Amino acid sequence: MFHVKQFFLLFLVLPFFSLAQHIGSSVLPVKQLPVFPTDNIVNQFLQGLPNYNSLSSTQKEWYYWTNYSRSNPRRFWDRVITPILANYPNLVNSYTASLKRDLYNIKSLPFVKPNKDLIKISRIFASELAANNASPSHTSPSGSTFADRMKTLGVKNCAGENISFGPSNPLLMLVLLYIDEGVPDLGHRKTLLNSSFVEMGIGIATYPDNKNTIVIQDFACDQK
Repeated sequence: MFHVKQFFLLFLVLPFFSLAQHIGSSVLPVKQLPVFPTDNIVNQFLQGLPNYNSLSSTQKEWYYWTNYSRSNPRRFWDRVITPILANYPNLVNSYTASLKRDLYNIKSLPFVKPNKDLIKISRIFASELAANNASPSHTSPSGSTFADRMKTLGVKNCAGENISFGPSNPLLMLVLLYIDEGVPDLGHRKTLLNSSFVEMGIGIATYPDNKNTIVIQDFACDQK
């Protein structure tokens, strides 16, 4: 069974802290995903960034699909989510219906680019959670909070964090974050569709069981 569970949300606006944490879960059988179209504009954007090629292949997938979804939300629904729902009809519910409305009604959003400081801090956080076999949380085993981590980086405007936990499949994990089943305020979706976010860090670590992977997705506004 493909088991993706315990999706967490923290959306933080600085300097006024606004905190929310919710849990959603989905249990899905392993199925072969369809072949999806390639967006050359997204690829060209990413390939033109100086620190992109130093990323792992899994990190690159997260950047590609996050930007693909933001570049044309309606197309993301039609060409990616719709075929996935055909494979997983149990995901069709009120949450996917509201997602279609949201993606159809929103215009293209700015691309998010890799930020080396966000990448570093998300990697450290993911590794700490995995090494301690800790439950996914926005607070590390050493006690640091998301607000603490952003202050360490000198983030002055706004930032947000999504956490995914389960067998690694970047696109399917991203789609489940967008669906946000079981999260009444749709906080993960709102974070992904936040037009103010233009920088992102992806941290990935594998748990000792070698079955579960934790993915930290940290976003920030332009800090200039």
